[in-house]
Amino acid sequence: MKKLRIFMRGKHSLHKCLPFALAAMALLVTGCPHNQYVVQLEPQGDHIERTLVFYCEDGVGTNGVPNYQTFDADEFVAITALYPPQSLANGGERHMVRGEFTNDLPNDVGGAGTYTHLTTSLGEAGFYMERFRGNDDLVGMSERRLQAGERLADLIVGWSRLELGGEPGYDNLHRFLDADFRRDLKNLGLYCWAGQLAGSCKTNADEELAVRFGQYLSERGYFKVGEIPDLFRAASGDNSQALLLRIQRLVADKMGVPATEPVPASLAFLADETTMNKSFDEYLVGTDYYRARHEQWERDKQLKPDAKPPEPSEVVNETVGELVEFDPVGGSDHLVIRLSLPSPPVHSNGRWDEALNQVVWETDIEGRTNASHFPFICYAQWAQASQEYQERHFGRVILTGDQLTQYCLWRNGQDQSKGDEWDAFVASLQPGSGLLAKVDAFRFPDEPEPAGTNGQQNFPGSSAYPRELLKTALR
Repeated sequence: MKKLRIFMRGKHSLHKCLPFALAAMALLVTGCPHNQYVVQLEPQGDHIERTLVFYCEDGVGTNGVPNYQTFDADEFVAITALYPPQSLANGGERHMVRGEFTNDLPNDVGGAGTYTHLTTSLGEAGFYMERFRGNDDLVGMSERRLQAGERLADLIVGWSRLELGGEPGYDNLHRFLDADFRRDLKNLGLYCWAGQLAGSCKTNADEELAVRFGQYLSERGYFKVGEIPDLFRAASGDNSQALLLRIQRLVADKMGVPATEPVPASLAFLADETTMNKSFDEYLVGTDYYRARHEQWERDKQLKPDAKPPEPSEVVNETVGELVEFDPVGGSDHLVIRLSLPSPPVHSNGRWDEALNQVVWETDIEGRTNASHFPFICYAQWAQASQEYQERHFGRVILTGDQLTQYCLWRNGQDQSKGDEWDAFVASLQPGSGLLAKVDAFRFPDEPEPAGTNGQQNFPGSSAYPRELLKTALR
């Protein structure tokens, strides 16, 4: 499996962090060990059989067989504890468990799910919904990204003041960094978040995100569209000098230096990676953010004497990570869900595989401990008519799909007495010219006769709803 990762290399990430903020993400395709989960679901009346195949792999060999790795021992124990012990089957590093569940589904892959089955004499309806990992606290996630954008802007503004505060044109640069650049950093975080949300339902979300944010930056003067090939080559290549020179020129422009004039000598540190990193580290050591980390290290080393003091660059690296919320260790897991049904579902966000009679979902999911992306959601709703029974009492099948689902929901919401009475009434129906009138005339014993108002006809316990369903279908 492959995953898009942010390109971050070298002892310090500053010269990559700034191009990232100024020129957009530089993405590479890499491979890494990850877990594979295959969930097979087979509804069987009031319960559903769930089979989970899980293993860890590091790519696939030339023969098409996964390069199996040892599955995490703690996760293995947690998963197998949710299934009957006798169901466990191991084929080397490939594992399988199976169990039957009603209502709540096991938190095996990570998340929460439900299965509901409703049955009536006219047919049955089923509902499956499951969330896999992720974080659905939209407010918390958006606030965290915006706060990271503010913090990163504060660091850049503070560093610029330290290095260039006395230079001509610095006021112009400060206004740009403190207003436009600060806003653009926060928009970058939200763009990344929007891309992650879209990625759950669009296969080209990463590509579209890069195009959208590239257009955003181009419109705000960070670069011209024609410069994109050079920018990408500079950001993803081994020679960081070209990218640093572009940053240096951009800073000069914001200070009011015409493009026809040379870059001021005061900006020379921006063109040398070692000098720039040293300058930024010296600034970071004096920030409240670094002091807080250093104080925490002082406390921690009492229990861990070998703990190394924090690097100054960790402050900005952590902030950039919170802004875009990428997985710093790389390697997402992969999930496939297959729900077997006799016919296509009425509603679903999965893909119907006609050859296998299955609804299929497939996606990458983040690691269990990250919870920084939007959850992956699967849902399906299906209905199966009792063909022989409907034909015997109505002359043909009249309730299918949504109408049958609505009928099942209504019927299963009735108490024992009303439910039995309604079922007996339906069982008495016969095809013929008087069928519609007989349905229209039915009332429960405690149900008043219609008085021309919908309120009286639809009081709690009224038979109006199912009668209208049947009458509409019979017409």
